[in-house]
Amino acid sequence: MAPIDRALLEKYFNGECTPEEESMVYRWLDENDLDEYPDVHSERKYDRKQRKGWEQLSGLDEGLRALPAPGSTYASRGRWWVAAAMLIFLAGGGLLYFNYFRGYEKEYTTSFGEIRSFRLADGSTVTLNACSVLKVRRGFGRQHRDVQLQGEACFDIHGQPGKAFTVHTGKLAVTALGTAFNVTAFTEDPQTIVSLANGKVLVAKGDTPGVILAPGEEVIYTAQENQFKKEKFDFRKRFAWKQMIIYFDNANIDEVLTKLERFYGVQFDISQLKSRQWRLTGEYSNPALQEVLESLSFNYDFKYRMEAGKIILSEF
Repeated sequence: MAPIDRALLEKYFNGECTPEEESMVYRWLDENDLDEYPDVHSERKYDRKQRKGWEQLSGLDEGLRALPAPGSTYASRGRWWVAAAMLIFLAGGGLLYFNYFRGYEKEYTTSFGEIRSFRLADGSTVTLNACSVLKVRRGFGRQHRDVQLQGEACFDIHGQPGKAFTVHTGKLAVTALGTAFNVTAFTEDPQTIVSLANGKVLVAKGDTPGVILAPGEEVIYTAQENQFKKEKFDFRKRFAWKQMIIYFDNANIDEVLTKLERFYGVQFDISQLKSRQWRLTGEYSNPALQEVLESLSFNYDFKYRMEAGKIILSEF
């Protein structure tokens, strides 16, 4: 893609771009590898996502329209960070940028409801689920193939003889050669889950022998009990998130609301809800938040309202 012109940049900085023009700017950023500079790109995308979510929520309660949208202070700061990065390229400083930041850790992030795919230096492909972080140390692809994950990601590993690919997450290490697998490791969750689509992986903790998985198998590690449990898994359940599908399998209220909070960037208050015996099985394909709330309120007989930036669930 050819460099964007100064007039378009000025419109972008002033917040006057149309959606199509903003897409051109984002595409230009992606093609110039600004993913190596997450404070520039991800913050802008996070702010845009958060504002969009706030607009959806404010439609549920007229009183929210008078409140300032969250992230407003970050919008200005993110804009000037982006401006600084763009000027580096426009001034012909792309080579300086590349050499200066080469030795630092690369970090890929996603915000609420965002799914992001990218290719690593070794040819492996990673898809990050919402609210996730993948860190890549210096020397990746040459000296090692180690990454660190917080959240959830699907890995499609490009095989390299004699050079294993290892995902470190909390206390576990998942090592693979020519493999596609999913790792769920959110810090607030009590379990870490590794699910294998094809190939073979070794899941280990410290110096323990670990567990070897075959395709269609997953291992669930529970930190509190410090033990592994290996079992078969449902591909639809584990990989549905890649298609922006929120999937529930006999989920309790905590699991349901946690997934919704990650997907929409909202907070729930259930202190006024007496009945919490939810067991939800089903899926929502990239739905609007109000659509999900209406469905849940009908199934579990509660009402909801917006107050102080939270969705409050209560009895009728």
